[in-house]
Amino acid sequence: MKRVDDFRLKFGKEEYVPIMIGGMGVDISTADLALEACRLGGIGHISDAMINTVTDRRYNTKYVKDKLKQYKFNVANSDKAVVQFDLEQLANATRLHVEATMARKQGNGMIFINCMEKVDDERPKRNLARADECCA
Repeated sequence: MKRVDDFRLKFGKEEYVPIMIGGMGVDISTADLALEACRLGGIGHISDAMINTVTDRRYNTKYVKDKLKQYKFNVANSDKAVVQFDLEQLANATRLHVEATMARKQGNGMIFINCMEKVDDERPKRNLARADECCA
């Protein structure tokens, strides 16, 4: 009888147990799940989807609250064009989540990061052009 542990995935010269977990956004595949796959010698994924909400909940930051304060005047408006991504804030939230996850890493596995494209609502055609470049 074959077992999962009888097989290996190869990335370059490294071999991993063929367990790949995660890649689901909005903290569905949590750091804990990814870290367990890594501990077992497999590959776990964390996601940066809605990273500000995730870091607020997990690390007690206030990214979403601060953004709401900044744009509260526009909450009832269906046109959200004035609301912009704060790229520095996104970078800080992502860095916090990734560093906290990697600090807890054990075992010989890997942690992959599922980075979601931040869209530019002002120029949707530019987003599509960027997606075409990535997939070509």
